[in-house]
Amino acid sequence: MDSRTYHALYGPARLAPPPRRTGVVLLSAGLWLLTSLSASWLAFVVGMSTLWAAAEGAPIGGFLLGCSAALCGGTGALVAVCRAPAVRRMSGETRSLLLGALACPVPLALSIAALSAM
Repeated sequence: MDSRTYHALYGPARLAPPPRRTGVVLLSAGLWLLTSLSASWLAFVVGMSTLWAAAEGAPIGGFLLGCSAALCGGTGALVAVCRAPAVRRMSGETRSLLLGALACPVPLALSIAALSAM
């Protein structure tokens, strides 16, 4: 057998570089940026509403309980999707894009509604 053929067949493994998915990564980063900005705006609005209600002496337990329940429910749903076997088999970029697309609409719509109500 030719030595070059032997080394080509049985030589050290050369891993192929992963394909570059710059568009997917940029779109995912944009979605997560929108999600984090809108969620932080909502946290600010809820905090200020709570502060103003506490300053007036109004009961705020139900309001905070409802906000906490919505946050925990959304986080639980996102974690459940993230742990699904089909999602776990995806590449990291695609998984991040999917989860960002699922996480983005609700906080974005709520923050737009909060801005328009002001």
